[in-house]
Amino acid sequence: MNAHTKLTMHLSRHMYKRGQFKGDAPADCGRRAKTHFRVVKGNGGQMIVRMHNADLITAYEDGRIKLHTNGWHTSRTTRDCMGEALANFFGWGYLCTTRYRGYSQTGIRMNGKTYRYYDGMEFNAEGALLSEAKVFTAKITDREETSEFRADIKASGFVGMFPILYHAAEVPTQTWYGHPTKKVMSCDYHANDWPGVVALVKYPSYYYRAKNEPRHRNHKDALRALVASITKNMTKFVDTDVTVL
Repeated sequence: MNAHTKLTMHLSRHMYKRGQFKGDAPADCGRRAKTHFRVVKGNGGQMIVRMHNADLITAYEDGRIKLHTNGWHTSRTTRDCMGEALANFFGWGYLCTTRYRGYSQTGIRMNGKTYRYYDGMEFNAEGALLSEAKVFTAKITDREETSEFRADIKASGFVGMFPILYHAAEVPTQTWYGHPTKKVMSCDYHANDWPGVVALVKYPSYYYRAKNEPRHRNHKDALRALVASITKNMTKFVDTDVTVL
């Protein structure tokens, strides 16, 4: 019994007999007042599970289904309704957040496989993907940007001055120096701000300031940590060649 047959039988058994949605049926037969989530018969004979204006599932007589959320696939409510409908009328499948290589994206779990979700996906009655499999996206370090930054902080003189500034740094009296750290480190024009930057690296929180105790063992560890805190945000998104997880 495929999804089309199950939905046809469901509509017949639970159809609204009166009111605005006469002829439709609640997708959740135990909650007939949940009228925004319904089973509807399409003009072409297809059976539809509709949530508000989104035809979450369109089921065809040959067993195929098409999924569509109108762009709401990240919504928890939409995901819950899609999962409920797939479980009740198709037998398996649910939307999920899939974290792949540092980037969270919407996936659909079907028959033990996770695909990158997109509106318009089609599956056959056995849960095999019929439409195109989209690739997963990865979040990776932008090596060009990080290399440029490292070169800039050397050229500005910041790296060369860091050991001296670190040794001389005392507990800071302020925790803000008016300019983005990356800009201050990269430009000798902001050399007057360097002592403040280094002091905050040496004593980064109230805990270390109160104890007058440096956070790092030495200036090398401190500089490494500072550079890492800046470059961790130098990333870019790339398409991979992976379509199934």
